[in-house]
Amino acid sequence: MTDIVKKASGNYHSGTICFFCKDSENEPFPADYSDPLALLGDISELRLGASQQEELRKILSREIKTDGALQVWKNRTYRKNIILSFGKLV
Repeated sequence: MTDIVKKASGNYHSGTICFFCKDSENEPFPADYSDPLALLGDISELRLGASQQEELRKILSREIKTDGALQVWKNRTYRKNIILSFGKLV
C-alpha cells in the first residue's frame, strides 16, 4: 500500500491521510467482481464521474492480476481514504 501513497502524493515524503471511510467487517467479499469496482465496496463517497470510474477500473484490473482480488478487497478502505485525501485515483 505504500506504493499507492507514493502515487497519490506524487512521491513526496509527506502527506496527510484523513480517514473518512471506515471498514465494515460484516461486508462479505463479493462473489462477482467482474466489475473491479465491486472490490471497493460502497464508493458513493468518492463521487466519481464515468471517466474516473473507468480509470479506476483499469488500475484495479492491473492490481488484481498482480496482487489478487483478495488483496484489493482487503485494502479497499485504505485506498478510498487515500483517494479522498489526495484527490487522485490510485
